[in-house]
Amino acid sequence: MRVPVSAAVLLLTALPAAAKLPIVDIPPGHTKTFLLIHPHHDDHSWESGPAGLITKLADAGWTGYFVRVSNDEKDGPHGYPHNDMVNLFEAREATENLGIADVISLNWRNDYMDPTPHNEIRGQIILLIRKYRPDVVISYFPWGHYERNPDHRKVSKAVGEAVWLAGFANVHPEHRRLGFQPHRVPYKFYTQRFDYGKGYEPNAVVELNESNVRRKARSYWLHRNVRLRGATGRRLRQLLKDQGLEIPALANLTDIEAHARMQEWSMYDAARKVGSENGIEYGEMFSHLGEWHPWPGLDDYLQSNAVDQ
Repeated sequence: MRVPVSAAVLLLTALPAAAKLPIVDIPPGHTKTFLLIHPHHDDHSWESGPAGLITKLADAGWTGYFVRVSNDEKDGPHGYPHNDMVNLFEAREATENLGIADVISLNWRNDYMDPTPHNEIRGQIILLIRKYRPDVVISYFPWGHYERNPDHRKVSKAVGEAVWLAGFANVHPEHRRLGFQPHRVPYKFYTQRFDYGKGYEPNAVVELNESNVRRKARSYWLHRNVRLRGATGRRLRQLLKDQGLEIPALANLTDIEAHARMQEWSMYDAARKVGSENGIEYGEMFSHLGEWHPWPGLDDYLQSNAVDQ
């Protein structure tokens, strides 16, 4: 049955506004260490990525490590070896801008991970969790549907399993010979691209300030090998000129600088949109699993009954 347009408008306007997500802050932490685990050099800095949270953790004195699982050989206009080296260099630059201490590259082949044994990738992540003993792990949502990127699917699933299995002494007991004991990760912050379809439902928002967003925006275009194209900046200005328009803020910039500025505006807009939907200025959304998530009954009781001392 086709609903008349006027009726459809009435139905839409009658729907309740989307509920605001709870705002979560940086957890108290014990080691004050976090691991950012992504398949690719630039996954942290998408509009829906966690770069703002990373800056908040770094500003609060946490030590972070970025685990780049693939070698990014196919990401960029150059041949495989050149792309790998340039992308790794720019990943170090971009994550240093966010406050991350080091980049650990596992160098599995980019977009060719399906033949790689799943337990090999998972085992490496378990080893790193036990070595660095993070209070927080940040990654893609391990159970997201309609994820079109094969590396995202492969790595996020390995991360979701590794943060659980790393706490069991009988899983990879050989790690103890290296001095690495089992470790349970108390806090997980998962994200996913929203343009990949349904299946990912964020349950929390992290509030950002202007400094967090500014550094996130800069890290986005610091991946110059894949992000900056002078032709794009030139094309935008030509389209505006054809309509008798201009953007004064771009007037004295080169085409590449104009493209970088456009990308920064996009990042600010994305953070502002999340903020406006949740009663704050800027924000990032996450699927946040807290310390008591494995025990939902206890988690609900603590939320309802815990009081200030």
